[in-house]
Amino acid sequence: MVLYVFTCLFSALISAGHSFVTCPKEGKSPEQIMAKTTLLLFATGLCVCVMIYGILMTGVAFDPDKSTYNEHLQLPVLQTTTHQQLIAGQPFQTRNAILVGAFRNSSTNHTKMNPHEVKRDSELRREMMCKLKKNVPFSTITRKQAFKDNNSAFLPEESLEKLAHFNSCAVVSSSHAMRLHTYGQEINSHDAVLRFNCAPTHTFEKFVGNRTDFRMINTLIPIRRCREEFWSKNSTMFTHGILVIRNMDGIKSGPRDEDLKKDTYLAFANVMTFRKTYPNRSLPFIHRPKFGQDIATEFARFCNSTRLCEKTKFSPSTGLFGVVMMLHLCDWVHVYELVPSKKNNANLVYYYDETAVRSSQDRHSYYEEQIYVKTLSLTPDKDIDDTGVVLLQGLSQIHCG
Repeated sequence: MVLYVFTCLFSALISAGHSFVTCPKEGKSPEQIMAKTTLLLFATGLCVCVMIYGILMTGVAFDPDKSTYNEHLQLPVLQTTTHQQLIAGQPFQTRNAILVGAFRNSSTNHTKMNPHEVKRDSELRREMMCKLKKNVPFSTITRKQAFKDNNSAFLPEESLEKLAHFNSCAVVSSSHAMRLHTYGQEINSHDAVLRFNCAPTHTFEKFVGNRTDFRMINTLIPIRRCREEFWSKNSTMFTHGILVIRNMDGIKSGPRDEDLKKDTYLAFANVMTFRKTYPNRSLPFIHRPKFGQDIATEFARFCNSTRLCEKTKFSPSTGLFGVVMMLHLCDWVHVYELVPSKKNNANLVYYYDETAVRSSQDRHSYYEEQIYVKTLSLTPDKDIDDTGVVLLQGLSQIHCG
């Protein structure tokens, strides 16, 4: 279109110039000469403007390997659900706002990590995304899948992915490195924000924002970590936002696996108690059985096939669960400091705890997960090094053969 307009205007310029030069000035009034001069200048100005516009449009075109965000990118209108409608279980249609201003202004390009010199290419990224889409489907346990007793009423009628879909999402890690940036405003600007376990926002708004649309917890939260906060009637951490419980195959359902009440950490029993104690809070969603196993299997396949990481005996972290879940629920996923920036030199673990230090006895494969997420990323390595923010394309945007 720009080329067509430019051609037309250039033709007008040549015609005007030819007329101006070849026609003798004798016999022409000053008004006629002035009109021709004005026409020539006008055509020249239009051509210059069109050329500048074409250059600018070329400069901002979305290139996944060079840019993390394109403010001219027009994404399709998809189903989106607000927090209130999720609580009521009522999906609806609306138009998502594409994040431009606040997202651009709060930081520069997003994106690298420590796992050194990971070689990435678009074909490998696409292959990984297609494998993930095929081999790790997402859903949550519904009432129909639970025991036919009074407890089934405490589970949602619909699976989470049928109730919500978002354009741009933030996955906020609990890393201490979050304190090295001021991403609060940027994080709040996304359509949906996911946080993990006991990570607070109060007094840390500048670094991590204050919105929480989803909070994913592992099965130890109600009985060990931040137990008092979880069960407190005055808790705000587990009051605002949709509660999602990670399932590493400890909570089962189905004809021969439906022992929902005898999982390792009594997670199902705790969910039922939580719902009975606080009936006005939003319904908790529990990942489908084998969701965690499927993530672990796909993760192991990646390490074995690419040789970029070693197969690990550890289970995937809650962070990786969250990334995979949001890839199913969002068109674009921005992951904050799960793949660490080079600014993160401290030996501290959490942004909200100045005493907890890293341990050599990790129970999760953090290093390998960083390589995995980085390989999925559209963000240049240098940007990840500087910002610790990774841009991922949602699975709804991936079309596999």
